[in-house]
Formats: sequence, C-alpha cells, structure tokens
Amino acid sequence: MSAGTIPQAAFDRIDGVMKRALAGLTVEQLRTQPAGPESNPIGWIAWHLSRTHDTNFSNLLGQEQAWVAEQWFERFGLPADCGTGNGDSLDDVRAFDPIDAETTLGHWEAARARSRAFLEALTDADLDTPTPARPNAGPANTQETYKLTVARVTSDTFQHIGQIAYARGLVDRHGWYGV
Repeated sequence: MSAGTIPQAAFDRIDGVMKRALAGLTVEQLRTQPAGPESNPIGWIAWHLSRTHDTNFSNLLGQEQAWVAEQWFERFGLPADCGTGNGDSLDDVRAFDPIDAETTLGHWEAARARSRAFLEALTDADLDTPTPARPNAGPANTQETYKLTVARVTSDTFQHIGQIAYARGLVDRHGWYGV
C-alpha cells in the first residue's frame, strides 16, 4: 500500500457524495441558506471545498491551479486570484454565484484530478517533505509537510462534504442526505 492509498479512497468516497448531493439542484437551491440567513449555501460550500482542494494539491504538484489553468475563474465570473473563500464575509458568501450544479461539479472534478495525480505518486519517503509555501497563504503553512497538508485538506474536505450533504437534506426538506 502506498502513502496515498487511504486519502485516495477517502476522496473517491467524497467524490460520490458530491455528485449525488449536487445532482439535480437548481441555482436557487444552490443559493439557498438552508439553516437560516447566516448559514452557507450548498453552492458556496462546494466551490470553497473545490478551491481549497485545488489550491493545496496544485501547490503540492508544483502546478498552476486548475482554477487558472483551465479557466474556471472565467466560468464563475470571478478574478483568477479570488482566493478560496477563507475569510469571506457573509455578504461575499451571499453574493457568490454558483452558476449551476454542472459547473460546480465540473470544478470539483478538476480539483479532484489534482489530488488524484498527487496521491498516486506519493510515497512513504515523501511524507516528511516540506510543503512549498502557497502564495499569499501567510505563515500558517510554513512548517507543514506533505503528510500534514494531506491530513489537513482531508479533514477539511470531510467536514465540508458533510455540510453539503446535510444542507441538501434541508433544501429537499427530508433531513440528512445520506451517502
């Protein structure tokens, strides 16, 4: 078993949940704040999850983010350097346009391709390699290793896919949207 096998399996499972959770949602549903006016809508959470995934794994690969290289920023009508949504105000979140479920899912798939490529090549010997500093990331990741970066992104991704699945259930008014 390689070092990337377990996170790869986790992200494959998350991929299935993402596809089921976004399937058939309208733009209105993607924008709905299902837990009240201060909650995050499904479309924004999915975009944020995908941007974070893309940013981190593109950095680990030493590649330009799919967001820029594949011009996802243009499809979403946002600047190439818009960030990942960390620190967005509630007004920023409300103003976000998810475009549609297919575009949102396509962006996730582009980000997932980055993590798949990195994790397929990851070896045990790579785990303690220092993670390159991300542009504009500040000091938070200056001491991270590949192992810690993968663990952090995996944890964040699990949290957000759970939020998306739960929010989908609220939007559909049937409770938890199961995996």
